[in-house]
Formats: sequence, structure tokens, C-alpha cells
Amino acid sequence: MAKTTEEALLGEIADDFQTYLRKGVRFDRVIGSAYADLDIDDIETLLRIHFVLTDTEDDSSEVGVLDFMRELEDRIRQMKTTTAPESFQYRGEIRGQIDWQGTVKTRARAGRLDEPMFVCTQPEEHYNIDENLVLKQLLTIIHDIVMDDLAYAVDNPEGYDWLNEWVMPHTGGSGRGVESAAEMLDRIYEQNIYLQRINAAEADITDRTIESVKRSRSQFYQDAAILLDRYRQLMNHELDSTEARDILNHTLIAPANTDTLFELYWVFRVLDAFENVKYRVLTDSRDSPSTIATWEQDGSRFVLSHDATGEGLSFSESIGSEDIEPDGYLYRMNEVLSRWQTISEDLLGRGGSDSLWGGRPDIVLERYRETETGEEELEQLFLGEVKYTQNTDYVATGLRELLEYMAFVKRSATDEYVESADNLLKSVDVKGLLFVDELSRETPTNRDEDVKIIQYPESPGSVL
Repeated sequence: MAKTTEEALLGEIADDFQTYLRKGVRFDRVIGSAYADLDIDDIETLLRIHFVLTDTEDDSSEVGVLDFMRELEDRIRQMKTTTAPESFQYRGEIRGQIDWQGTVKTRARAGRLDEPMFVCTQPEEHYNIDENLVLKQLLTIIHDIVMDDLAYAVDNPEGYDWLNEWVMPHTGGSGRGVESAAEMLDRIYEQNIYLQRINAAEADITDRTIESVKRSRSQFYQDAAILLDRYRQLMNHELDSTEARDILNHTLIAPANTDTLFELYWVFRVLDAFENVKYRVLTDSRDSPSTIATWEQDGSRFVLSHDATGEGLSFSESIGSEDIEPDGYLYRMNEVLSRWQTISEDLLGRGGSDSLWGGRPDIVLERYRETETGEEELEQLFLGEVKYTQNTDYVATGLRELLEYMAFVKRSATDEYVESADNLLKSVDVKGLLFVDELSRETPTNRDEDVKIIQYPESPGSVL
């Protein structure tokens, strides 16, 4: 039996990804696992990168950024301007058409009617029209993404095949030499004298302005308005399942990280049980990058984390200062850790941890309730361990890890075990599930104990 493929997983979670993204669920921890060198640590950067990778088929009525870039060199010459008469004062010479009324007034103010001073009007070109403001803002956004967000990948393209359209050299327009799309964009943006005259930084480009430019006679400006509007939609997390699949495939999950994609699949399955919940967008994900979602339901506050130790939990075990029986397991282990720290410091210049055990579950769901004194108290906890495998030995290892997490997890504030000794591994305060790929044998889910193995694509149902 073959393992579940990356393509199958992408198809399974694409709809979920865009659905939960709109609800405010964060995936920053997952995002950061794909291409660490790009420093993608938030969903907005991911969506920005997706934006500059958009492309369309020949029969599509919409336009993508890559389509727009292929024609930019030729189309930029079509930029529109408006002309309006401007008045200028000249002494002893005439340029343009003489404004006699203005000339007489100017001489009268100076008290010298015979002075050879002339006011002349000349047509002046204005570039800050709606069409050009939309175009300049769009090109500024694309330029910032390519030159800043994607700077590392543009300079080091190996391993970023999805960026080929931007970095592969091709013959430039107007007889220019070989250059990439990124180089062409940078040259036009920085050197085009007409583009430089457009000041879009302080312009208030409203949605109404964009809709107006969409009706422009020029296809060039129509496309620019469509793309700017699409960018704003993406920043509002408005995307369909096709775009979600492209995001997951292009920039979120590298081919070697199908394990992470498999973990994300089970994160969605856990969230499914709370479909009527209104999720709260995390205002600053950098404060809690591993937190995927927080919400309130039935008077409780829920916190879902991925590949982390949760909000108020501790997953480490030390021997401590308690009396240790001489020449027992703990005595000898304590000696090993103590000696290890000393030798590591002397020989390697680094200390070692005195932790007897430690770990980090793949999925942590905490449920808190408010006490009578107004404080929050951990009410219940779910721990999920994910193993993208069909190997029963590895599954057994994952099962042991899950049981260890359930047994040793503590409240970080008090350093007390969450599950009491009387209820140890009975899934009272701490529940747990092991998520694995489809196995060649069934793993009964109707057994009395709550600790179960859930195979792809089964659903765990409500975990808390």
C-alpha cells in the first residue's frame, strides 16, 4: 500500500486552507517550515509572494502578474498624460502663447508698463491621473515583493523552481540584451523617467478609483486595475480553493516537507469539530508564532497550537533536588547528566541540559475557563501526535511519545502535572490521539480507552 501522496493531501486541504484563513486562523508556524532562507513568517508575506506568481492560461479572461510582466516593456510606452495650460513669466523673451491680460497685470503690479516682461502660457503634461496612479501603485507593490520579500531567492534561485519565470534570463525588448523579468522590472521601475513623475505614495486610490480604471479604453490600465484589486482582496484573505492549492504547492510546502503538510491536514480535522465557532485573528502573530487559532465557546477559551508546547504548559522533566536513593536508576542518571554538563562545557564550550525528558507535541488544544476569582484555569487538554508513516514500528514509537506527553505535561505556572495520578493516561483532563497514514491493518476506534490511533482519512470527531 502506497503512502498518501503530496498531491492527494493538497487536494484534501485546499478548501480548508482558504476557509480557515478567512476565519482568521494563522499558519505562521507551518509557513516558516517551508523556506527558512526567505524569512516567510506570516501569512501576508506568503500571499504577497503568491500574488507575483499568478499566471493565466491563454483562454482566461483574467490576467496574472506574470502575464502583465511579459508585456510591460512594450506597454509602458502607452502611458497616458493630460495637458493643461500653465503660466510662466519671462523677461525679454517669449515662449509659447502670450497671455496679454496676465502680462499687463504683472507689469502694473511692478509699476513698469514698458518693462519687457511677458506672461506666456505653455501646455504642461500631467502624469498623476487615475490610470497612472493605479499603475504606479501596482508596480510599487510588485517591485517591493520581488526585490524585498523574494530577495534571497532571486539572488540564489537554485531550489526555487517556482520562481523560474522571474529569474530565468530571456532576451529583453527593444533590442536589449539578456535579462530576467526581475531585472527588467527593476530597470523600468527605477529608470523610466515618466514612471518617476507619477507620485502615488500620497494618493488616495479608492476602490471606486480602481473600478473606474477597469473601464479604461486601454487594456494596459484595465489589467493594472484588475491586479491591484486582486492584491487588495488577497490582503483581506479572499481566495478560492484553486488559489489555496497554488499557495500550498508553490510557497508553503517544499517537496521534502510532506510531513508538515500531513500535520496540517490533521490540524484541519481537529478544527472541523468547531465549525460554528467564530475565530479571532491574532493581532501580532510574532508574539505567539505557534498559535494557530483562539476562540471562545460555551464559556471556555480555546487555544490551538502546532508543533509547540502550548500557551501555559511545560513538556520537560528534570530529576530535581529531591532525595535520590543511592545507586538506583535516578542516582546514576543524575550523575550522567551532571558529568555531561561539565565535559560539554570543558571540551565543546557549551553546556548541556539537565532535563531528563522533553518534547513538543504536533498538535496542542487547550481549553481554559474563568474561575470565580476572575482568573483563567486550564480545564482540559488535547494532545495530538502525527506520524506520516505506514511503518508499524514507527507508529509504535509515536504511540509511546504520545503517552509520554500525556503523562508528563505540566502547568508551567505551578509546575504541577495536568493529569492526576489517579487518572493517569485515562483521558480525563488530558486526552490524546495518534494520527498516522493508512495502515495495512485496522486500528479499532471503538475500544474503551480514549487513546486511539486515527488513520488517514478517518475523522477524529470532537477531541474535547
